[in-house]
Amino acid sequence: MPAALSLPQISTNVRFAASALLFPELAGAWAERMFLTPPRNAAPLDLIDARSSLFEHKGRYIATWRWGDADAPAVILAHGWGGHAAQMRAFVYPLLSAGYQVIAYDQPAHGVSEGKLTGLPDFADLLTDLSWHHGGARAFIGHSLGAAAGALALATKRVRFEKVVLVSPPADLVGYSRRFARWHWMPEAIRHAMQSAIEERYGVLWDNLEVARLAPRLREPVLVIHDRDDRHVPWTQGAHIARLWPGARLMSTDGLGHGRILHDEAVTRAAADFVSGRSAVANIASDVKPAPLY
Repeated sequence: MPAALSLPQISTNVRFAASALLFPELAGAWAERMFLTPPRNAAPLDLIDARSSLFEHKGRYIATWRWGDADAPAVILAHGWGGHAAQMRAFVYPLLSAGYQVIAYDQPAHGVSEGKLTGLPDFADLLTDLSWHHGGARAFIGHSLGAAAGALALATKRVRFEKVVLVSPPADLVGYSRRFARWHWMPEAIRHAMQSAIEERYGVLWDNLEVARLAPRLREPVLVIHDRDDRHVPWTQGAHIARLWPGARLMSTDGLGHGRILHDEAVTRAAADFVSGRSAVANIASDVKPAPLY
């Protein structure tokens, strides 16, 4: 997150703070839409080697791409908030070399997929439907909020994966919402109203979306990969999830941050080796010492 606010951002925050005082209900609805509206980044056109298609999910068309033999076991790649499928493409060729087909997609309201508002429950629902559409995917690799969606889908028993790789996974959704509120000069009462509105929209309490709460009851073999210099989702959050997930393995990197980690050859090779069973990659993470999440 930027260290300093731009003038347009300051202007928006001043208007928001004023509306929160004068029209709290309107401010709560505005906050909900802000929180569920991802940034629309133009996706680079470097997926031309894949077979593209549209997948209909809850009335929205989702852009998908597939590489490899349709009869091969499938691995699904899920990007995070504000991202797009092309960010995950460095994982494709190591997985193809290991004998898998690979499916990537733009999340709802991201890239060229349809929609304006979306959230973590949407990510998990779409992942579940895509997995079943492809005959039950063998494995899953997710980044950031896409990683959290994989854990949520597993915890609700709607999908099964033989192997799971979580890259830079967040452990604390409520904590993120509080940082979001501070960034937009949002009083705690409005943040709480925003949280309640989102819970009502999806019919689920935020406590039931926290990956740190879900991890202890998950049993799938998982590799958590996180960079110690990640400024968006601190390394401590990934380490915390790995410590709570029985039998989890933790691979820590340095100097890659939140985005470059997706393009690092050692990371993509480690993920493919873990999925294929060629290597357990890292030590079991249960001995990682607890640390503050921020």
